[in-house]
Amino acid sequence: MTASRDDLTSVTVGRFFPYPAEQVWRAITSAASISDWTTDIGEDSVAAGKSFTFTTFPMPEVNFGGRGECEFTDVVPAERMVYRFSTPEDSWDLRVTWTLHPEPGGTRLLVVHNGFDLANPAHGRLRVLVGDIWALVMSRIEELLIVPESGGDPPPDDATAFSLGEFYRHSARTVWQVITSKEFVGDLVNDHDLASVETGSRLSITTYPVPLLGFAGRVDMEFLQVREPELIVSTFEIPILGGITALRMTWRLIPRIGGTQLWFTLGGFNPQSPLNRQLRSVLRGGVLPVLSRVGELLEGRGHRV
Repeated sequence: MTASRDDLTSVTVGRFFPYPAEQVWRAITSAASISDWTTDIGEDSVAAGKSFTFTTFPMPEVNFGGRGECEFTDVVPAERMVYRFSTPEDSWDLRVTWTLHPEPGGTRLLVVHNGFDLANPAHGRLRVLVGDIWALVMSRIEELLIVPESGGDPPPDDATAFSLGEFYRHSARTVWQVITSKEFVGDLVNDHDLASVETGSRLSITTYPVPLLGFAGRVDMEFLQVREPELIVSTFEIPILGGITALRMTWRLIPRIGGTQLWFTLGGFNPQSPLNRQLRSVLRGGVLPVLSRVGELLEGRGHRV
């Protein structure tokens, strides 16, 4: 059953994809998609009765400690997937239902998140947050569907790294000009000292601090390899609760017929560290709007291929 969009005990998010249901199902149960949720299960483990753990940053404002216990309760390939989401603190006991509805020319995917308690103020805030998260998930699914069509082979995506990509109908040089512009960098951070993007140059940025992780908000980055307009490789360190996580960031631009495939890869996460897994999940979610911003800036420049 699909919940009403006016039902305040649930959140419903949907999107139409111009692909058959079987292809949409493969995207939402692929290794690349599942790694967004958890490292506990493989794509062949999406079955009723299977359990997995979801970890992310703690969110005290909605009484969430950062860990959720999930169990698939109903799975029918290419039709529906249902799982229960509960927390050790008993602050959440929610149900998530994915349904695939064939329509002329493609498939409509609906996600319904049920179980919000109207009497609990924290659940009101949680409901808004969940709606935003599912909108990002839909964009991620669209990306996984578009990749084979655009002819761009994605870089490896595993527990130590993630890769996200977007196809733009602009030349590689125009895309390069956008991602290396002060306007683009200034959109992403609070302050920066970008002078040039070249091998050996450095960049310091100030962004929002994360007190729960001991992150003060400052990052010093070094460009290890720059080949215009093809490749940018940089490295930086993030201090987390007294430890240091060293990450490597790569932007790769691949000319294609009709435009450019842009790949963003961030690697160096320790899959044995719960905090690193949480950091990977949150940073991946943060890259989706970054790729959207690239598209907005490109539209402002015109000159489509």
